[in-house]
Amino acid sequence: TVLALSLLFSFTLAAQGWQRTYPDTSGSLAFFREAKPTPDGGYIAVGSRNLPTGAIRNYLHLMKTDANGEQQWAYSYREGEIRSDDGLGVVVAADGGYYALGVTSADGWQFSMLLLRLNEMGDTLWSKTYAYQDTLPTNLGGYDVTDDGGFILTGSVNNPDSTTGVYLLKVDAAGNKQWDQFYGWPGNNPYPALEDIVQLDDGGYIATGQWDSYQTPRLVRFDAQGDTLWTRAYQFSTYDELWAVRPAHSGGFIACGSATGFAGYNALVIRTDDMGNEIWHKFHALNTKAIDIELTPDGGYVLAGSLDNYIWYPSTTSGFLIKIDDNGTLLWHRNFTNPVSGFDRLGSVELTSDGGYIVAGESRWNPFLAKTDGNGFSVTNWLQGKAFRDDTENCSYDDGEAGMEEWIVRVEGGGLIQYATTDDEGAYSLLVDTGDYTLTLLPPNALWTACELSVDVSLQNFYDTTRVDFAVATLADCPLMEVDVSVPFLRRCFDNVYTIQYCNEGTVTAENAAVEVMLDPYLSLASAELPYTSLGNNLYSFELGDVPFDTCGRFHFTAYLDCDSTVLGQTHCVEAHILPDSLCFDSITNMALIEVETLCEGDSIRFNLRNVGDTDMNNAAEYIVIEDDVMYMTTPFELSAGEALQFSRPANGFTYRLEAPRLPDSNGNEYVSSTVEGCGFNPGGSFSTGFVNQFTLFPGGGFTDIECRENIGAYDPNDKQALPVGYNAEHFIKPGTDIEYHIRFQNTGTDTAFTVVVRDTLSEWLDPAGVKPGASSHDYRWELSGENVLTFTFEHIMLPDSNVNEAASHGFAKFLISQRPGNPLGTRI
Repeated sequence: TVLALSLLFSFTLAAQGWQRTYPDTSGSLAFFREAKPTPDGGYIAVGSRNLPTGAIRNYLHLMKTDANGEQQWAYSYREGEIRSDDGLGVVVAADGGYYALGVTSADGWQFSMLLLRLNEMGDTLWSKTYAYQDTLPTNLGGYDVTDDGGFILTGSVNNPDSTTGVYLLKVDAAGNKQWDQFYGWPGNNPYPALEDIVQLDDGGYIATGQWDSYQTPRLVRFDAQGDTLWTRAYQFSTYDELWAVRPAHSGGFIACGSATGFAGYNALVIRTDDMGNEIWHKFHALNTKAIDIELTPDGGYVLAGSLDNYIWYPSTTSGFLIKIDDNGTLLWHRNFTNPVSGFDRLGSVELTSDGGYIVAGESRWNPFLAKTDGNGFSVTNWLQGKAFRDDTENCSYDDGEAGMEEWIVRVEGGGLIQYATTDDEGAYSLLVDTGDYTLTLLPPNALWTACELSVDVSLQNFYDTTRVDFAVATLADCPLMEVDVSVPFLRRCFDNVYTIQYCNEGTVTAENAAVEVMLDPYLSLASAELPYTSLGNNLYSFELGDVPFDTCGRFHFTAYLDCDSTVLGQTHCVEAHILPDSLCFDSITNMALIEVETLCEGDSIRFNLRNVGDTDMNNAAEYIVIEDDVMYMTTPFELSAGEALQFSRPANGFTYRLEAPRLPDSNGNEYVSSTVEGCGFNPGGSFSTGFVNQFTLFPGGGFTDIECRENIGAYDPNDKQALPVGYNAEHFIKPGTDIEYHIRFQNTGTDTAFTVVVRDTLSEWLDPAGVKPGASSHDYRWELSGENVLTFTFEHIMLPDSNVNEAASHGFAKFLISQRPGNPLGTRI
């Protein structure tokens, strides 16, 4: 159950903001505690990452974003070590760079206060730790920047064997201790802690939190040396907390927290005079905790916190912002709730230069930032729906109709084009601003359509959810099989694991499907996860059985790459062809169809072109031959049906590529190609390498994929490669060339990785609508989100660390993507 507040307004106000979550690649639990604006218009945030490795691995975590919340860099202090650290605060240094404040511990018990000084890129310049009497467990509660550029820190000392109490520490801008104060009580008083402290104009301080009783919060006034001037206790319910305090607009102080009774939490705000005497207190919103408070320029206050009730609804929370005036009267209340996860919290709020706010927290255990306007609005409207196969043909969803998994929904509006991807039930969701939008379903091929492929919606109110379903229909009943083959790397004298991914993108089940795999002459099949049949000449057939529509699968086989007959850097190709390989309607009947072939025959290379279509070519076309990276020849040809053209070149160690139009009489841009490497030797007794992948490999029509990889020695296990690599040092490719990206990763840590998340922010010159995920090392779930973010999530991957099982510590994902139409010549992608 989620408590939602519906707010209706009689005016239109565009929310100038954004909301961002930052899924952690380790699958950890992570959150932000505080965020601050930076001089470049961006933001710096601090929090914690908790890696699920069994051992204690909690790290202070920093992230820098641009003005739109896009990550620029991230840093975890002492990542990889056994730590129990936490980040509580961050400060933009006056002379550049940042300070980060938190706690640190090697055992999860003996904590110390932590102060880090970092440069603009998050590199640590120095670090200091502090503890009462240098040895006692000391936690950080609150901090403030003092007028001399240093810091006042406050927290707690909790030692069951001796005195517990509250600790104050003053340090200078270099982290050097200037003085400290300790206020203790005999015995083990639970939770003595000051949670917030602020320096006042007279050089003294006001602090709030627990003092000598964990049930009764206090305000505590200190002088400039940390001596107490007065304390005031407050009690409004059975258990009260105060988390933040500020000097009030009209004098005195204002603090926020929560008051707890049997019915749950209530956000608490208390206003006092200069001596801490209560003027008024107010409760706001049932089941809420107010964690932070800031003064607003109009004489009011904004509070941030979370809405939750662990008694009744333990799995649902919302972050909130509350605006009140100087008398505590509620002006507005904004919730931050993800309807998919139902689990958001806010931990801090900070004013921004444009009169809005930057808030930090978590969303379903991921770090969360939101930028709002002065009325607390960021993006507040959810577009949700489902793409489903409309078996009843009534253009409405009926129980039992299958959802279409991993289909793309494009959303245009507000000057942006954004994307969402359907899940395994066909559902999608996207957070947007108010305004007019066009939602378009993008079927994977021409066999599919929908009752409405595009739907226009107008969102005029905040906090609204609009549902748009897509009833999917078929234009023809036939399977459409696709295959992709890949390997993370090739090493001579080793077994190498290949992945075959296959999908049925058609509208009906593909019966008796099979994949035929042709191995490079220097590869020998060692083992496979599926039974196979040898068809001779290094060709193998793998039976897949029946493959339902909108279904993918994968299997692996292991091939040994020969030692003595290969050289380092030589390219080896594996070709996969999937069956059935026919279309419902043959689009190339009564057309010329060209196939090409290059063969190494002793001291010659033979080039073959053949028209395997059922008609003659109507006009002459041109084939080209490329020698290494030089255009060797361009020659016109015209072939009758069944006619072949052959010519030869001496085998001289060069790499040769033959390329020709596949359908010479069509207006398309489809080619076929064949490449030969390592045929003959040059005068130095070797042959050229590294040229096979400089151009796109055209295997010859659909239902076929070819993977050509250079064998390697030493390599980087974590990288991103692009094919074709392009020619010359500038890596030129033809305009409109599709690019295949190959992302490799390895667990080089010291424990098993349970989940791996690969997030790729696509170049602005690539078309997100043209993405096609391919083969991978392990099962994954992919998602296209925002304007250009592609995410692969490997859940339950259980990737061992390289020290335990090096061979199994690797992983990869591959995808194909189109360029945006009309990219200017010379564009760098």
